[in-house]
Amino acid sequence: MDRPPLAARPPALAPAFAAAIPTAVLLALLAGAALVEPAFLSLDNLAMMAGESSVLLLLASGQTLVILLGGIDLSMTALAALASVLLALALPGMGAGGVPAVLALTTAIGLFQGVVHVHGQLPSLVVTLAGGAICAGVALAVGHTTIPVTDGYGAVGWLEGSSFGLPHSFLFAMEALTVLAACLRWLSFGRRVYAAGLNPRAALMSGVRVGRVKMIAFALSGLFSGMAGMALVARTYSGSPTIADSLLLPSIAAVLIGGNAIKGGVGGMGRTLVGVLTITLLRVGTAAVGLDPAYEPIVYGVLIVSAVALTIDRSKIGVTK
Repeated sequence: MDRPPLAARPPALAPAFAAAIPTAVLLALLAGAALVEPAFLSLDNLAMMAGESSVLLLLASGQTLVILLGGIDLSMTALAALASVLLALALPGMGAGGVPAVLALTTAIGLFQGVVHVHGQLPSLVVTLAGGAICAGVALAVGHTTIPVTDGYGAVGWLEGSSFGLPHSFLFAMEALTVLAACLRWLSFGRRVYAAGLNPRAALMSGVRVGRVKMIAFALSGLFSGMAGMALVARTYSGSPTIADSLLLPSIAAVLIGGNAIKGGVGGMGRTLVGVLTITLLRVGTAAVGLDPAYEPIVYGVLIVSAVALTIDRSKIGVTK
């Protein structure tokens, strides 16, 4: 059967309308929570949810850069767990000096994955899936089990403090997200990211060094994985090879349900923030109403499919192989 002409197909949602849907969903969830349990939106509870969202916010921020380029990073949570193990081992002997050392290492690992992706011409999914497996294996070989942190904890413990009623971990994650948002908005790097995400071939012909942009994005993703590991150590007073296992699907879901397009070129950090807050509200809300946590992955799966359906460019369906 012949494909119907593009003009006969259902039009895509207007961009402005589609972009407003994630925010509307978040507001609707907040309103529903307030109706069911007014105390759920108390200042103390909101501050608690802000703290709960901090690690997810760091992971999703780094993931956003890769997704804006049309890729995906499946190694972030394994790299965050490796960072937590290395920090737990380094802090007693190196003190505060262990933090930049571990962050430099995770950035280098992210950069290496970007180099393999670009120069090996391998899909980011394959490279980061393998990279995540290697990081998980190294973390398990080095750490074996949970490593408690006592000496040197102050180098990361400041993240568990609070100012103006907000946890330092959330303020730190917001500052990191804001820096990325500013880079995307006002620096040439941001213009190159969107150009490469929308049409890498056209960007390359226009003089954009697409490979370099991708490698920088993966390096930054590694850095944000390391910072997420640092926040996890601060929260749990320990490092563990499995400390971030449950965060991979939520971190990807947060980027997509916020309205960032899976094929790249459309989105931004503001949308990721909305997605992270939505995921956090769902996680805390389901626990508050006593819903079995086993249902959470089902919710994330439905949300991811719905988000992709809203953001995908259907005008290209007829020519996509």
